[in-house]
Amino acid sequence: MRIHRFFLLLLITAFASAGLRGQSEGAVHGEVIAEADGSRLTDAEISLLDAGGQLVQTIRPEDGHFVFQNVRPGEYMLVARHENFLERRIAVSLRPREVKNLVMALALRPLTEAVEVKGHPTVAASTHSPSSTLLIPHRIESMPVAQRNGIADFISSVAPGIVRGHDDFVHVRGQEIALNTSINGVSFWENPHSLFSAGMSPSVLQSANVMMGGFSAEYGNRFGGILDIVTKSGASMNNEGFLTLGAGTALRHNAALEYGGHTDRLAYFLSASLFESARFLSPPEERSIHNTGRGAHNFLQFDINAGAADFFKVVLMGSGVNLQIPKTELDDQMRPAAEATQQNREQTLIFSWNHLLSPKAVLSTSFYERWSRSELRPGLDRLAANAQLKRNLVTTGVKTDLTKFLKRHAVKGGIDAVLLRLNERFFYDPAGFIRLMHHLGLPHTHLTGSFSLSQEESGGQVSAYLQDSFQVTDRLTLDSGLRYDQYGLIISDFQFSPRLNVSYRVPAIETTLHASYNHLFSPPPVENVLIGSAGFTERIREIGRSLGPVRSVTGDQFEAGATHRFPVGIQAGLAGYYRKGDNPVHTVIFPDSRIYAYANFDREKAFGMELKVDVEDLKLSGLDGYFNYAWGRVYFYGPVTGGFIADAHHGTEATRFLAPMDQAHTLNAGFTYRHRGSGLWLGMTFEYGSGTPIESDSHETGAAHEIMRVPSHFLQNVILGWDVRAWGGEEPRLSLQLNVENIGNKVYKIAQESVFSPSQYSIPRLFSGSLKIRF
Repeated sequence: MRIHRFFLLLLITAFASAGLRGQSEGAVHGEVIAEADGSRLTDAEISLLDAGGQLVQTIRPEDGHFVFQNVRPGEYMLVARHENFLERRIAVSLRPREVKNLVMALALRPLTEAVEVKGHPTVAASTHSPSSTLLIPHRIESMPVAQRNGIADFISSVAPGIVRGHDDFVHVRGQEIALNTSINGVSFWENPHSLFSAGMSPSVLQSANVMMGGFSAEYGNRFGGILDIVTKSGASMNNEGFLTLGAGTALRHNAALEYGGHTDRLAYFLSASLFESARFLSPPEERSIHNTGRGAHNFLQFDINAGAADFFKVVLMGSGVNLQIPKTELDDQMRPAAEATQQNREQTLIFSWNHLLSPKAVLSTSFYERWSRSELRPGLDRLAANAQLKRNLVTTGVKTDLTKFLKRHAVKGGIDAVLLRLNERFFYDPAGFIRLMHHLGLPHTHLTGSFSLSQEESGGQVSAYLQDSFQVTDRLTLDSGLRYDQYGLIISDFQFSPRLNVSYRVPAIETTLHASYNHLFSPPPVENVLIGSAGFTERIREIGRSLGPVRSVTGDQFEAGATHRFPVGIQAGLAGYYRKGDNPVHTVIFPDSRIYAYANFDREKAFGMELKVDVEDLKLSGLDGYFNYAWGRVYFYGPVTGGFIADAHHGTEATRFLAPMDQAHTLNAGFTYRHRGSGLWLGMTFEYGSGTPIESDSHETGAAHEIMRVPSHFLQNVILGWDVRAWGGEEPRLSLQLNVENIGNKVYKIAQESVFSPSQYSIPRLFSGSLKIRF
């Protein structure tokens, strides 16, 4: 990748302008008024405290209007004081890029008051979905290290409504393309799953907001679970680091190094990790054969304070994974040379500039580039298909946002322009697989002949949005906006997307009501998007049916729910959603390979309910926990309208059927107990799924039709840890962790082989341990 030229251009831009926090930080904005008549109070003192009670910043605005800019996501307490009024406290949970609009109404101090009694603080309402999940470091670090090698494995067990699918894909609310990662405000289009990309390490996350609904207009492209990430910074580290070493059964070994520090003007943070596993992908049988993967993740971030009004952030990432494509026992016996392998490589650069135009206006700009490559190499055996794929994608873009605070409004607008350059080289010859079918006496496959593709295409997307977060009263918040997307790669498409998110706080019962309407527009996936394009159509007719390029997905999602905070440290959220869409996509596999194309169905319908409960240090007992439950239904409607189908006779019916990722009941939960005196802690996690359909092409005919599913599963994992602190120290110098995953050793089938995917099996009982040293 010729990333150095782009990097040089960014440095020139930086020094020509003269900033640090990027687009990932949030803001707390509002006004202080008198409760009696609503008049704005002057000479009030507003303080922002972090979760530990430490002072972050104090403001004494002359006009009663305050703004805390560049606030890192997390838990805070906002305190307002005035000599003639009672103190007011509001608990604030700030998500990445979120702007909290608050009205702090102060009650007049009684003349006869001798002692001021402080009650429970008010909780600031959010327009985010009640199902959204904010992840912070201690939640991440309580998971087994072997589950922290990739984003998809990590996220699937911590948020509601996430269904595991084939090849370790995950699906959110019935969407095939899931987990759109936004890194410090910049979104990339690659699928983060191991089969498609090298990914990134969850260990570099300072915080992450897993969003299911209630999307503001600034969010676009993918909506199957937006993962809004803020990366770690050396600004919170004092020339210190961590070394982590882990080992486990099934060759699940890993090593990681983190180091960071800061001066008055510069902060730096670096992370490097190595990992391997002999059960890298979910295998097609209970026994894992030819399934070893090894990889590395590297991360470097610089934060530069160039003055009171300017802040720069530079992020560099490089990752690589070498993996084997799993085999069955039959493969191992009959075609031992059929040992396909794959290499994924990825390099990323993000350069961000934050400029404070005034205390009430901020301009954020990011330049970004990513180079990614995925190469599938065949194992040549006379009884195996010869499948080869080399895919390169270069992403280059610029994104700029302007935020302006106007009384009770926080108005934000922006533009994101991205250029995508793709190169796909593809060869597929099913002759060996056909010979195997003949040898086994199985029905003759419809595949005939070999074909190849070598094609380059360039295109991209330009998006613009305008949104307003309006604090109507101290109880009612409106987040409204409009987004425009103009897409052009293989096809041309555009869409206007209105968004409306509402929250209403009922303080008497500590409850916030939520409602939202979001119009959604998702361009076609970038993985193997050239398959089915005009230059490939005629040759592909020999093995299947191409209906032209994959189309964009559009839809409308409605959501309603509530969150309730209990006084003992428990918060519960309940949400119901309904979505109707056109042209939903799903993967289609080339037989006897791990090459996936995409196909559009005519339309979709998804609806469900999600319950989320979080427990934070229950009554200061040291007990934390979470409980996520989801019930849902996902229907696809034929016929297939775009993309490629491997069976020329499949997908022509105009009928309704359950989507392959349909799972009625999904549950994940966990708890952690920490003994403060000794540093010992114990955790357990649980996972339940009622099973996905076995035959994804089981169409409804009007009569009662029993859908067969893979068996349900219930897994338990246990984690034992010990944090050893130095005498009088607050942070542990040494941490030990022992893990037992799938205690009952119940290997379950994740997905049944169909036109969409082969069978996939879970892990058996696995043991692992890790040692973390702080220096």
